[in-house]
Amino acid sequence: MTDAGFANLDARTLPFLPMQIRKDGVALNLFTSIATMGTPNDVTVHELRIESFFPADEDTARWFRDRAMSEPA
Repeated sequence: MTDAGFANLDARTLPFLPMQIRKDGVALNLFTSIATMGTPNDVTVHELRIESFFPADEDTARWFRDRAMSEPA
């Protein structure tokens, strides 16, 4: 945002949203991507969006893998 409160459309932006979650001494670095389904003519899927989160570094990926392996099937 500029000082006048308007978005700077000349600024470069990332095609995804990076985010960091911290809790109990654990920092997870993720990025999120949103996929929009359908076309404006298709009412059934016009508002359907799927948000996916991905690990942004090896430590975060390892944290999720360790928890996936320790969960009972």
